[in-house]
Amino acid sequence: NARPMEHPYAFEFETALDHYTAGTFVVRCFDDRFWKAFKHFLKSLGLKHIDPESVAGGAKILASPEQESDRDFMLREIEKSIRLHGTSRVMLFTHSDCGVYGGLDRFNGDAEEEFAFHRGEHEKARAAVAARFPELAVESYFIDPHGIINTT
Repeated sequence: NARPMEHPYAFEFETALDHYTAGTFVVRCFDDRFWKAFKHFLKSLGLKHIDPESVAGGAKILASPEQESDRDFMLREIEKSIRLHGTSRVMLFTHSDCGVYGGLDRFNGDAEEEFAFHRGEHEKARAAVAARFPELAVESYFIDPHGIINTT
C-alpha cells in the first residue's frame, strides 16, 4: 500500500484494512492489574476478533451505572458492534477490589461477600443486555487474584 502522504510516524506498523466479523463484544474494567489474566483467558478461548470496551467498573456500566445515559451508551456500542461486525456474543467482566465499587474494603476484606455481590451485579448486567438484544449470547465473569470465574 502506497502512503497518500508522508508523515513523521511516532510508530510505523502496517495494518490490514480487511473487514472482520467480531465474534464477541467484551466489556471490562480498565484496571491494569487484571489485564494479563483477561488477555490470556481470551487467548485460551481462541477468539480471533473482539470488539473491546474498557470502562471503569466494566459491567457496572450495565448493572448499576452512575447515570442511565451511561448504560444507554454501552447498549448503543453493542448495537454498533452487531451492525458493523456481526457480533453474536457479549462477555461482561468485573473484578475484585474494584475502586468504583468501593474496593474490597466495602466488604470488610471478605472475598466471598464481594463475589456474591458481583454475581448479583452480573445478573443485572446480563438482563440489561438480554432485554435489548435477546438474540445475543451473554456471559459474565469475575476476575480475582487467582483467575477468572464464570458467573453466567
